Parts: sequence; C-alpha cells; structure tokens
Amino acid sequence: MPLFKSFKAPNASITLNISKDNFNLGETITGELLVTSQEDFEADEIRTELVGIEKMRVGGEPLRGASETQETRLYSSSTPQTQSGTIREYLMYRGQTKVSQKLRVPNGYNQQFSFNITIPAGLGPTFTGLRRDGQWLERTWIIKGIVAVGGRPDVEAKRSIQVSILSASTAAQAPTPPASLPTLAAAPAATIDETTPIAAPQPAAPVPKEIPTSCTRCGAPFSPSQEDLIITCRYCGFTISLGTQEEIKTHSMLENHLFTQQAVEAAQKYMDKGILRSGVSRDAQITNVKLRFIPFWTFPVNTQTNFGGITGAGLAGEMHQVEAALSDKRASKLSKFGKLVKAGASAYMEMQQQQQKDQKPTTVSLSFSSHYVWPILARKTMITEINYYDVPAARKVPFDVGKISSDAEFLNTEFNEEEAKPKVRAEVEAREKLLASGRVDTLQSCSTNVNVGDGELVHAPMWFVHYTLKGDNYIILVDGSEGKVLGGGRPLLKF
Repeated sequence: MPLFKSFKAPNASITLNISKDNFNLGETITGELLVTSQEDFEADEIRTELVGIEKMRVGGEPLRGASETQETRLYSSSTPQTQSGTIREYLMYRGQTKVSQKLRVPNGYNQQFSFNITIPAGLGPTFTGLRRDGQWLERTWIIKGIVAVGGRPDVEAKRSIQVSILSASTAAQAPTPPASLPTLAAAPAATIDETTPIAAPQPAAPVPKEIPTSCTRCGAPFSPSQEDLIITCRYCGFTISLGTQEEIKTHSMLENHLFTQQAVEAAQKYMDKGILRSGVSRDAQITNVKLRFIPFWTFPVNTQTNFGGITGAGLAGEMHQVEAALSDKRASKLSKFGKLVKAGASAYMEMQQQQQKDQKPTTVSLSFSSHYVWPILARKTMITEINYYDVPAARKVPFDVGKISSDAEFLNTEFNEEEAKPKVRAEVEAREKLLASGRVDTLQSCSTNVNVGDGELVHAPMWFVHYTLKGDNYIILVDGSEGKVLGGGRPLLKF
C-alpha cells in the first residue's frame, strides 16, 4: 500500500439511518447502515457501536439539603479516561453489534445492512446540568456506524441520540402480551377491542417544506446529511436554515493561517510538553493531518448575579480564589499566574493577622454583573479535544467561501440558534456560581439573571493531527487561526 494512502481512510462512505433520535433506557435501536465505496479495499468488519460518555467539570459548592438523582448521579467508573484542567471525561458504556465479518469491498460497492442494538436499562439518561455536589455534568449518547480498516483510518458515521428515563406512566401504558401467547421477537400489530378507547381524529400536521437539493442563489447542488439543520453552499457561501429555508445573515469565519507542516510542528511540541515527555515526538508516527472548518454559535451575554455567604474565615476564602483562578478556562496562563500570586500573598498576610487577633465570621449579601461573548460548538457529535474554545472576535471576517481551501473539510451546523441558547445559559450560570463562591468563604445562596442576545454563526479552522505511539492512537487539535493547541491525547509519560 502506498505510504500516503495509509494516512487516510478509504474513499468510501457509511450512512447511518434510524427512524428517530429519541429513545428510552432499555429500548432497542433498529436501523440500517448503507456502505458505498469508490475504491477497492479490505474491511476487517462492519459494525454499529453505542457509546455513553459522561463529562464532569469539577469545582463548585455543594447544594445544601439535596442528594443526587437518577439523572445527576455518576454511572461511570471512578477513573476518568481523559482529564484536562477541570474537565474529566468518563466512558460510561460502549457496546457494539457486528453486521458483517471481514470482506473485500470493491470499487462501486453499494450495500445496506440492518442492525439492532439495545440501550442498557441501568445507566443514565442524556443530561446537562449541575449536580447536587456542585459539579457540572454532561452525559451524552452516540450511535456510530463503522467500517473498520486495518492499517488505515476507519470509515465512520456518528449520530447523537436523546436517551430518557422511562416514566412510570409510560411503562404502565406499554402493551403486555396475554399470558396464553408466547413472547415473539417482533412485536405483533396492535389490535382494538371493545375496551380500547378510540382517539378522536386529530388535525393533519402541516406539510414540511421540501429540503432543497440545490442552492437558491447560484444553483449549485446541495447534499445535506440527516443531522444538518443549517447548510452553507461550498460554491457561493450562501447559508440557509433547511427547516425554514431562510438565509442566515450573521455568518462569519476565521481564516486559516497555518500550513500542514506548521500544524504538525505545533502538535509535536504539544506531545513533548512536560519534563517526562521530552522527545516523545521522535517516536510518534503521524498518520493523518486534516483541516476542518468547525461551526460555533457565539452569543453576547449579560448577567446580574446576587449571592449571599459568610466571610471572615481567613485562609479558606483565599483558597476559594486559588480554586477559581485554576478553574478559569477563559484566563491566560499569565493572568492565572497573577491571580495565584495575589491569592498566595493574601493568604500569607491573613495567616499573619490571624496570629494577632481572631476574625469573626460575617454574613454578607453581594452582587456583581458580567459580560461575555460566549461560544458553543454547533455540532451534536462531540469533539472531545475542544474542551473550551474562545472564538477570537478580533480575527473574525465576513464568511467567504473563497478563503476555504478545496482540500479542507467543511462541517455544517447540527443545531440552530434557539437550541444553542439553553446550553449557553446553563454554562454561564455555572460560571457565575463559581465566581460567586470565590468571593466568600462559604456560599449560601446564588441566583443569576442571564440575558442571552442574538447568536452569530462562526466557522473556525481546526487542524486534526492523528498519530500513533506504541500501538495507541491519539489526536491533537490545533487552531488554524492562531496556531494554538486546543487539546488532545498524549501518553502519560515517555516510555
């Protein structure tokens, strides 16, 4: 196999088709995988995977007088798979079902495979919010279709699904087969008897608009996926909502300023970062380098936070400031260092004063206001290497498709502005609570009024640098606009 061919996946595609995106715990997902190929290659297997992931942002004050619920409890093992700053990621579940063993895939291949995979009943539902211990939790479920290829990147399709807890009322309404009849693998068709209430006729649902297959401005063909809600024409840059077919006028971008080799060099420096990792990049093998333009929603956010607590506990209050400084993912390293020095000096002075006199705890009621330009990834499929990305507003330019190289991959938007706002509001509220807890020794109450403005769609260039080391696969993301490493996998130490 040619060297450069081994760096990229086969020229093939896999399409994941399921009838809905909302399921209950314990429910079986059924669907089809459509595999097509434009080259000959050997596939190890074709399979469907179901993955449940829990991400926690540690820090924050426990909520008094409360316990964890079925939604907020942690179902994963105590050992995180990855950890970056205050973000810890846990693998809650991974299950798979094979639809094909090893096979030869010829050029022009077009084959559909049926599958079914069951969501375990004893795990957690989809959830985003604050736990009772003060930590932020995000639990997601993803279903994947994979054509596994030995020695080359796999062909893969992903789709996020919403998993809910089966309510008692829903369970009670579920039909139960008569005791005299055997249980069948497939549910029988529903029947109506004298005791079954007949629903009144419902008004017909409005006929949805037909999804466009070509650009209404230049006539170029569109090929939206099932997940895309907003699509951008790769020929003229016209951006529309597929649901309403209205133009998205607030669309900006960041320009890519890196060549492939520059992205690789930035990733290699990141591999070697740390005393015990010096020289790791010499043993690593770069397997694939890909530039992708990733969509983000950005929102202007104004907040007013009112909180109450106890001050005067001395060192404890300064330690809160240290914790807030370390967990501030928006602050630069220099800013964090300054906060730590200030907090450390204040703690030292406080300890000296405590030796002379005792301080009496005081109950206070305070408030503060904040302003943010808050970004959020506009993709349902998680990109775990982007732990936190501040869109550099000063570098934004009006969207121009001519500034995107032909070999770059362009990702469309998978949820709209209104769907993004609740996510932003929840993240901002958690941020404000963290700030409030750093201003008192004991936080007793906290309420935040969050005003989220109109969103702006921004596409940002991200270099995905894949590499292998001692048989393990890693990926590092490099910001193409500023050359910064956003995150990614590294070995624990040089070995």
